[in-house]
Amino acid sequence: FDPTDLVNQENYSYNSDDLLSTNSVEYIIGSLISFSGIEACESFVASLISKVIPSALAQGTFNAGLLETLVGTGGRATGDVFITLMGLRSIRGLLNLLIIPGAVLIGTSVLLVLANYEILAV
Repeated sequence: FDPTDLVNQENYSYNSDDLLSTNSVEYIIGSLISFSGIEACESFVASLISKVIPSALAQGTFNAGLLETLVGTGGRATGDVFITLMGLRSIRGLLNLLIIPGAVLIGTSVLLVLANYEILAV
């Protein structure tokens, strides 16, 4: 999240002189940490799905592993399209155009899980 992009938009270059701005190295390190965390969570989810899935879905070609792979691929493709569209809108504010909607989606997901916790309980 780069708060300087929300306030200062008179120039189209990077805010390198601002204390709160996010530079390239910070962005790359943050992206690597985020990617590593997402991949670690994905392996936990795959392990949990394999333990709670009905036995009818655990056999054959269209098993839980294939379904998880298809959903993951669809999610990555949707994310790539979203990143491309936001980059076409504004390459200068791309970081905030990705982080703010992502935070809203995560917050909405958490609220939906909390509201439907009894239905989702295994």
